[in-house]
Amino acid sequence: MSKKRICLTKLASEHGLPDAALVDARSYSRFKHGDAAVARRFAVALAALAARRLDERPVLVTTSAFAQVPPAAYSLLIPFVQHLRLLRPDLQVGTFRITRRGVSNGDYSRMTREDRRASIGAGDLTPGRDVTGAVVLALDDIRVTGNHERAMDRCLTKAGVAEVRHLYVVDAAAFAECPQIESVLNEAAMGGAAELLDIAAGRRFVPNARLCRRVLALPVDELRDFVERAEPTLLGWLSAAVEHDGLARVPAYEDRVRVWEAVRAELDEEADTGTA
Repeated sequence: MSKKRICLTKLASEHGLPDAALVDARSYSRFKHGDAAVARRFAVALAALAARRLDERPVLVTTSAFAQVPPAAYSLLIPFVQHLRLLRPDLQVGTFRITRRGVSNGDYSRMTREDRRASIGAGDLTPGRDVTGAVVLALDDIRVTGNHERAMDRCLTKAGVAEVRHLYVVDAAAFAECPQIESVLNEAAMGGAAELLDIAAGRRFVPNARLCRRVLALPVDELRDFVERAEPTLLGWLSAAVEHDGLARVPAYEDRVRVWEAVRAELDEEADTGTA
């Protein structure tokens, strides 16, 4: 299986992404927490790069693997495919999903290289369709240690893929020995509940697993503020995401889930009392 990479930008500084660039610090951080308008901009740019590098063979497009609740990278999929089809009407383009068994025990972006290596393996990933002989385009937000990429490659090789091209918004492989740089990029625009609510209020907002875990990590006073101000549909989605990914049974999240449930129950009781 041959392999190639495409990226929109390469991280050049340990201080993070520049403020004025195609992939700027604030936009990237918002994308990671559900700003689908930014995701579309990144996806269109990636599609333009990919279109020039593809031959006439059909391609299948996927994203980073996940269990139940999709990551930020999943919001790249539809706009990427739409734009690729627009640029290459001669090209047959399909999609598929790679399912991951289980979730990381903690924030992957804050993990050491060793912890990342232990958190996911090729045996945890399963393609959702027959991909024998396929040319695969795998979309993801960032490459740091390459751990997830290697797991994807082993999974796809076993499935009989002919070629895979990994497409990243950011290539931060130069910082593989200090992979927590990923957390710096994620948090560039995230001061707390106010920023999360601002993203959620946007016309193009697609909640994801990172948003869910970021909300759970809020201090109690900020979490209460978030729950008081968030739309009921978003609160319902977050509760469903916690349940679908089984976060109450993941050691790194079980305490935070209890706090989340307590805050929601308290505010629901206050609302019921106020309307009685």
